[in-house]
Amino acid sequence: MTDTHSSGNYEACPPKPEAMINSLRAFGYDLPMAIADLVDNSIFASAGNIAVDYAWNAAKPWIRIVDDGTGMTEARLREAMRLGSQSPLEAREKEDLGRFGLGLKTASFSQCRTLTVYTKTGPGHTATRCWDLDHVQECRKWELSTRAPPGARELLSALDSQERGTVVLWQKLDRIVAEDAVEDEGGEDAFLEKFQQVVQYLEMVFHRYLAGRSRIRISVGRHKCEAWDPFLRSNGFTQELSAEPLDEGRVTVTPFVLPHVSKRTKEETARGSGLYGWNAHQGFYVYRNRRMIIPGGYLDFGLTPEEHFKLCRIRVDLPNDLDHEWCVDVRKASASPPARVRGDLERIAKASRAEAVRIYRARTGSARSTQHRDTKHDVWLRKRRGDKIVYEINRDNEAIVRILDEVGPAKAWVRKLFHLIEKTVPHRLIILDNAEHEDCQVDLPLSVGRPPQELLDLCREMFLERLIKKGGDPHQAADYVCAFFDDHVGYRAMLDKIIEEME
Repeated sequence: MTDTHSSGNYEACPPKPEAMINSLRAFGYDLPMAIADLVDNSIFASAGNIAVDYAWNAAKPWIRIVDDGTGMTEARLREAMRLGSQSPLEAREKEDLGRFGLGLKTASFSQCRTLTVYTKTGPGHTATRCWDLDHVQECRKWELSTRAPPGARELLSALDSQERGTVVLWQKLDRIVAEDAVEDEGGEDAFLEKFQQVVQYLEMVFHRYLAGRSRIRISVGRHKCEAWDPFLRSNGFTQELSAEPLDEGRVTVTPFVLPHVSKRTKEETARGSGLYGWNAHQGFYVYRNRRMIIPGGYLDFGLTPEEHFKLCRIRVDLPNDLDHEWCVDVRKASASPPARVRGDLERIAKASRAEAVRIYRARTGSARSTQHRDTKHDVWLRKRRGDKIVYEINRDNEAIVRILDEVGPAKAWVRKLFHLIEKTVPHRLIILDNAEHEDCQVDLPLSVGRPPQELLDLCREMFLERLIKKGGDPHQAADYVCAFFDDHVGYRAMLDKIIEEME
């Protein structure tokens, strides 16, 4: 029997360097993601200070990340610069923020053609390595330079005044600034503007490292990063619901319901919208070793982000030994939960969304017990006829009056229509349904009985008209107008969005 595993049955088939190196540039990083990947390495190296510097440099821009971490020996640096330096299946230290042994290289190659790393473990103990993609392309070999490229020494000297640390330098930034745009008058402005998003991204992803007594200091140019807390825990109206351990305690899920806009300052509302806006930031926040992987959304559960649910934010904490099972990608920007926790996560999401909706409903409902509450708001009026009780459509309801004015039907036709509706309300069937299925008609899901767009438009018109005529607090105006409609949260959510835009 032939031994198929004999060395004689195999031949070497290494990848072509010039082809492979360009494939590694297409992992889907954007600039903030790529820089965050390097910050991960600095944090794992126990850095207390991390500086992201950049310059247009007369149309030859560069980006540099400097930290004061432990640094690397020459052997460790050589290994760190190797493509695939560590298998994702290998056991990792608990605090390790990497996984594939690719992050430094793929993140850097996605943005530049020259990557130089200069590191220092102590006085006199330095090491340098440089990947030049143009050189790899020309020589078609995996040749790693042991020297910095010409003109880079001054940029690497930021480490000279430190006892230890690491500098990562990007040059030939062909993915950040296209060649044909480098010489454009607006090229420098476009380059500098990109770092506004970098600041927000780092403040979001590393907010748990930027806060607390042992916080890490991260700067981008002259800007000192401040933690962005997606859960607004400094606001006393934020509800932190009960944390729930999953997967034998390895995963912790903590839902939060943020305060209604009327319970937030303008600064909190602006800050709470984050990098992508209130609607996009609702849902799950997945953290791996306190480092944010997912900044909102509902993973792949098919739950739709909507205005009514935007106060729902759910923190999920994972250790790094669950990377494979949660399908954490190279960029650390996506994940998918394993089957064994999916049911619980979906249950928690739905319950948290329901609580977020309750905040809207509670506010709308509370307005009905205020001085604005009177019978003209009701669509149905309860009246006594001798020993009988009847329900009639309220002809004075402002919303109904406006609808009829718009249609302009004959009064006799309206009387006949209302009479038919009033006499055919299925009272006994409603009573029977509620007896057999308690509260079956209360707090219906938002997908049931969703208000038509025409009624939403009418609600908006009445709100804007009242503001113009009466002025005053827009929140009180919204309370007043919503009272003319049913309890569906869509009305209030729409008006709250208008108020936020006005403010």
